[in-house]
Amino acid sequence: MMDAPHSRDNALLFFIRYTRKNKDTLQNKIVVDLSAGSGYISHLFEETNSRVMPFDLFPGNNTFAMATCRPIHLQEPFPIASAFADYVILAETIEHLPNQFFLFKEVARILKPGGRFLLTTPNSSSLRGRFSQFLTESEHYGSPPPNELTAYVNWRPGQNYFGKLFVSGVQRLRTLAAIHHLQLRKVYPSRRSSTSYLLLIFYPLIWFFASSVRKKQIKKDADNRNVYSEIFNLNTSCTIALSKHLLMEFERRG
Repeated sequence: MMDAPHSRDNALLFFIRYTRKNKDTLQNKIVVDLSAGSGYISHLFEETNSRVMPFDLFPGNNTFAMATCRPIHLQEPFPIASAFADYVILAETIEHLPNQFFLFKEVARILKPGGRFLLTTPNSSSLRGRFSQFLTESEHYGSPPPNELTAYVNWRPGQNYFGKLFVSGVQRLRTLAAIHHLQLRKVYPSRRSSTSYLLLIFYPLIWFFASSVRKKQIKKDADNRNVYSEIFNLNTSCTIALSKHLLMEFERRG
């Protein structure tokens, strides 16, 4: 995995397991990788006999995928037809994008009804992530918050992009997806954080306040009980509370 620096090991392990488990289902499916980087993840899907189309802001970085990587700017309309893809992948990228609403809008547009969107990003909703925000407003309490030295990265001469200035938690990502008819199907576990285990002492408080909010909202708006229950389940999920990474799978509703 050291040969694929574009993504963190947590994300790579997820895609390795996902492609192995779903090999038969992925066969002949159209898979669009929106931030292919080195092409390592794209190649995992190629090995399932998927029809993979890798894209990247810097397509020349592809060294793994057999398919030609095409240029894309994720804050501009995608050069991809509507209702085209069975699967869309976005690994370790959304935290770099200022207009995440637009990203979800375009992903929903290019997905077929019933298509899947696989998204990985650092988990600011873990107990460690919440604690880091409380202490330093940073992704990790051992690092400084995003600043002018890291917020706009000089990748190569004349090629700049945002650093991890726009890390989003599970609730915001769920909401942005739901607005565009992308339903959260599952949040997969990733490697656990030892700090999050220590912070489980605060879990009863989290559960209490989340439960209280759910009851109040359902009392005011019983017709949307399912929405408030889903929010509660995410707030109190031990998988999310302990995992270092968010590994999310959405489905495009018809």
